[in-house]
Formats: sequence, structure tokens, C-alpha cells
Amino acid sequence: MNRKTLLLAAALLLAAAGAQAQGKKVYRCEVGGKVTYADAPCKDGAEINADDTRSDAQRKAAQDTVQREQKMAEKMQRDRLAAEQRAARQGAAHIPYTAAERAASAPAKDADRKKKKPAKKKEPPAGG
Repeated sequence: MNRKTLLLAAALLLAAAGAQAQGKKVYRCEVGGKVTYADAPCKDGAEINADDTRSDAQRKAAQDTVQREQKMAEKMQRDRLAAEQRAARQGAAHIPYTAAERAASAPAKDADRKKKKPAKKKEPPAGG
């Protein structure tokens, strides 16, 4: 999961929890293929059930998971950027002997072989 997705999920959870606490309705709206959530009805919008039936311990566990995954995502991004910088400092690399190079440098199979003489056919025994 990337950071934006995690933040969006956390925001939706908080919005849903807030809506439940205040008793507000939540509407799912789709405009131009983009989904949004609103506290007021919209054209072709649908009211959704935003009740959060989790216990406080479950909510806390979910928030802890989001924070842990955010930290992991940030570390992975830092590691990736560091690896990209190392690769950039090393410069372009040539990987020798790609399949195309091997095929181009390989001698032709038929040219290496001596042409064999055709096998003589055996004659059937006489008188049979």
C-alpha cells in the first residue's frame, strides 16, 4: 500500500467514526468515474451505512496497524531511493552475452559440421 492509500483509508475511517458519533448520514457519490463521500445527498448518490461497530480496542489496533504500515512504506521508499541513487552513481551497466549477442556471435550450426556422405542403401539378398 502506498502512503496516499493509507491516508485515504485512515481519513475514511475517521469520517465514518465521526459520522456515527454525530448521527450524520454519509452518501457515496460518483461523478465522472470518481467516487467521493459527502454528508449531503448528491445526484445519483446512495446513502451508506457508516456505523463503526468495532470496539475501542479494535479501533486502536486498526490505527496501530495503519501507523506501522505507514512507517514500513516510508522505510521501503527510502531504501528504494537509496538503491536508485547507488545505481545512478555507478552509471549504465552493460550486461554481456544477451540472447541476441550469443546468437549473433555463435557460429552457424551447419557451417561447423562436415557434410556427411549419404548412407549407401543395402541391396536385398539375391534369390529370395
